[in-house]
Amino acid sequence: MAVEWFYFALLSSVLISGVNIIDKILISDYRIPPLVYVLVISATSLMPLVTLAFFHLTPLPPAILAFTILVGFVRIYYTLPYFKALTVEEVSRVIPLLQLTPVFVLILSSLVLHEALKPQDYVAYGLLVLGGTLFAIRLTKGIRISLAFYLMILASFLLALYSVALKYLFSMQDFYTIFIWVQIAGFITFFQFIPFRPFRSSLITTYKITSKQIGVILVAEQAVAYVSVFAYNYAIAHGPITLVSSVGATQPLFVLLFATILSYRFPRVLREELTKMDVILKVLGLIAIFAGTYLILLFGASVL
Repeated sequence: MAVEWFYFALLSSVLISGVNIIDKILISDYRIPPLVYVLVISATSLMPLVTLAFFHLTPLPPAILAFTILVGFVRIYYTLPYFKALTVEEVSRVIPLLQLTPVFVLILSSLVLHEALKPQDYVAYGLLVLGGTLFAIRLTKGIRISLAFYLMILASFLLALYSVALKYLFSMQDFYTIFIWVQIAGFITFFQFIPFRPFRSSLITTYKITSKQIGVILVAEQAVAYVSVFAYNYAIAHGPITLVSSVGATQPLFVLLFATILSYRFPRVLREELTKMDVILKVLGLIAIFAGTYLILLFGASVL
């Protein structure tokens, strides 16, 4: 029987892939500085509060509340090295390094949560991570390690830390209360960044050169992003964090799919030239992703 959390994790991957495509178009065609995205993510973190009219928050013990706010900070902080990496390296070289996140999650969940899966679940995990990695690889001549490599190691670790910490909080408190407080903490980080001149300069410059239409697109994009965040959080709350993270490895597949569809509209931005070996790697990656998905849907997943 299929497991509910899997569909939410997959939905999150699909939506965030679409958001990444929009990011690529805005950064490449409309010159939106990457630092602005950090501020936009923080400033729009209160979007989920519109749901307060339908649900209610439960009181949190001071220690749990403080830890939840800290986790909310980490959710924004991990984007800093990611966007910095985009300024020093090509996107196609940065994205593959996000596949490090499930590896860090596997280690942290074992150490902190003592999460152990069934053997077939670990096989599914390996297939999904392998498939995502094969899909994201871009073959180039020579070997070069740039600053982006180290920045993405930090970004992947912080994202893994955020995910495992969320799983811990959801195991102790109700889902909705933790989710809302994490978003509130994300909004607070906006005021932490404003005192720094690079953030202010990027925001002011973007405001001067950006039309209202682009501003609307940015806000709409973040609305979709927060549906993705909600789906990811829900999946973490109800499924094994190791497998939830590995489902995110399907992201390169959806990015390629969306890029192919939109390349007719934005050929200069989204066009990707593939060699014969690139096609072979992506086909193998697709097979691995389908195999891992099949194992999860066939056997389900549970913590031992």
